[in-house]
Amino acid sequence: MVKKILVIGGNPHLDWFSLFENELLYGTEEIQVDMGMWDELQMTSYSDSGLVINLKAASVVHHEKQKSNRSFTPDFLLVRSANRGVFSQDWRNILYGLMHSNVPCINNLESLYICQEKPIVYGRLRQVQKRLGKDNFPLIEQTYYPSWESMTFVSTFPMVAKVGTAHAGFGKMKLEERGAFDDFRSVVALQNNYVTAEPFIEWDYDFRIQKIGNNYRAFRRFSTNWKGKGMQQKDEDIVVEERYKLWIDEASRAASMGDNCICALDGVHSKVDGKEYLIELNDSAIGLVTRHKEEDLLHIRDLVMTSLAKSYPSKDNNETMVGTESKQEQSSVDSDEVQRLKEEIEKLKLQISRETTRANKLEEKSNKSKDNKGLLSRFK
Repeated sequence: MVKKILVIGGNPHLDWFSLFENELLYGTEEIQVDMGMWDELQMTSYSDSGLVINLKAASVVHHEKQKSNRSFTPDFLLVRSANRGVFSQDWRNILYGLMHSNVPCINNLESLYICQEKPIVYGRLRQVQKRLGKDNFPLIEQTYYPSWESMTFVSTFPMVAKVGTAHAGFGKMKLEERGAFDDFRSVVALQNNYVTAEPFIEWDYDFRIQKIGNNYRAFRRFSTNWKGKGMQQKDEDIVVEERYKLWIDEASRAASMGDNCICALDGVHSKVDGKEYLIELNDSAIGLVTRHKEEDLLHIRDLVMTSLAKSYPSKDNNETMVGTESKQEQSSVDSDEVQRLKEEIEKLKLQISRETTRANKLEEKSNKSKDNKGLLSRFK
């Protein structure tokens, strides 16, 4: 048996083929990987025969098959870049087709759909704040304008105004006073998009909380640019406080990502009042910090393999899950603890599978070495 994984987007120079090399599902099922950018991909989803992916020859080649066009049916998807770009790129119709096919994905396809538009994500985060309170979930205040015509009342200056959903610092401006706001409004009138506005926080550093499955990191970042972008940006690792875990776990669940996801929650620290403010949640398209990249890629690989096992349980695993569910009905064991134990079991199975594969290869090498020594002794 073979399970096929398609990686969509991300850095084209990253070799996903090597990352998943020698991986086996349940110790027996081969893993085949392919990768492509959104603009290299076409697809058709059939209700009876499933998803068919057509990939163009890649501009950056890591594997022989990338040199030509190819078609296949993936069993699992890993999405590593946004399906909309700042230069009018728009592959939402591809995303809708993936949703039509119901192929398992990281992050799950519903959450990718939600994260297409930042106001929708913000609305989900507001639900968390309403439940936990402002002090326990310090989401920044925000105003939404559906068009330039509604941009009449302004509550505070300075502010940060953002046009639509964009990334990497594009589409937003810092406005100091009413005249600048009116000028910005006149520009917005020339296009058909919504605007969100937030109070500008005079910050001394911004921060990012990163989550890959049950692996967490936190970074403090410094920059001379008010957007937190640019060549002068520096960052450092900081302790993952319990409140950070709470914030990103609650945020990822609110955006329908669940716990088995890749995401990052960004915020700023005010140098005026010393408070932290949460700005936005980013999905599986997040970049990785260079010094942790190799380790984080292994976390992503393990998360994919664990999720793949959940999506395609073995016969033994099915029987285990049935037994667990029947026992759960008769006990008061917490459901989160049961889920955690299931995840640990899947990780142990994957680890055993890897070690078995390595042991078999070492045994093959040892046998070849013995054979070679035997041949040499005959000639002596």
